Amino acid sequence: MWISERPVRRDEHPLRRLALEAAGLAAALAFLPEVAGARAGAFLEPHPGWIAVLLLAARYGSGGFFAGLGASAGAVGIGSTVAGTELMTRWSRLDSGPNLIAFGACLAVSWIASWHLRRQADLDERYRALSDQDSKAQATIETLRGAVATLRTRVDRSLTSLSFLRDVAVRLEGTDPTAAAEGALDLALARTGASAAAVKVGVGTFQRLLAVRDARGPRALTQLSLQSADLTVPIRNGNDRVGVIALWGIPPSALDKAAANDLEIIASWCARVLTGPESSPSEPAAKERRVV
Repeated sequence: MWISERPVRRDEHPLRRLALEAAGLAAALAFLPEVAGARAGAFLEPHPGWIAVLLLAARYGSGGFFAGLGASAGAVGIGSTVAGTELMTRWSRLDSGPNLIAFGACLAVSWIASWHLRRQADLDERYRALSDQDSKAQATIETLRGAVATLRTRVDRSLTSLSFLRDVAVRLEGTDPTAAAEGALDLALARTGASAAAVKVGVGTFQRLLAVRDARGPRALTQLSLQSADLTVPIRNGNDRVGVIALWGIPPSALDKAAANDLEIIASWCARVLTGPESSPSEPAAKERRVV
């Protein structure tokens, strides 16, 4: 259980509670015995009111001792008045040996209780300081956990991106035109977020489909035609146009100058492989590949 989770109970009205307890104990242990003793003509030594003083001194220290002493003295005076006896006569018996011993015992108990209360107050202060430190530490730990999770996600994302880029670079730097075209499409889709892309080689009516990536899902009914493409990027070998990269379903936020520039770089990267001897029209057309 964490320190900050431990409940701390604080009395909101300590003086009121002390006054009520002093009045109740004085009435029960000083007033009633005084009335009964006065009517019976007996003197109680030590006086039962010292019990009330002792209890309050043990609970509240010096403050309880003085509160109990005052309340008991008042209760004895009221009891004497009610019983019809002289107050000085009753008070004259308080300097007897048993009463003085009771007074000394109550005073000693109040000193010990006061020391314990001061020690408890110091411990409470240290507890509150430790609770504040614990709360701050918990907040710092949560912040660090969030930072670690973010960094771990970024590292995983970076490793995935590096693996993906290495795979694309290997295909674009290879000698297989189909693999290079597929690598260019994968890179174009990752850059723009398009739902479909295709690479066609050739010019005019002699164009043939070399590779396609279609992630629109099985319910897509429209055919992928260059006329309906959101963006087309020519593939050039010098000044000669040898093919085109077409993309469909590009988000509007991705249609900017930076994306167009990156696509032109991708097209120029795969142009070398597409214009090599492996991609001449005499070879059979590569099979269309569809990714759902």
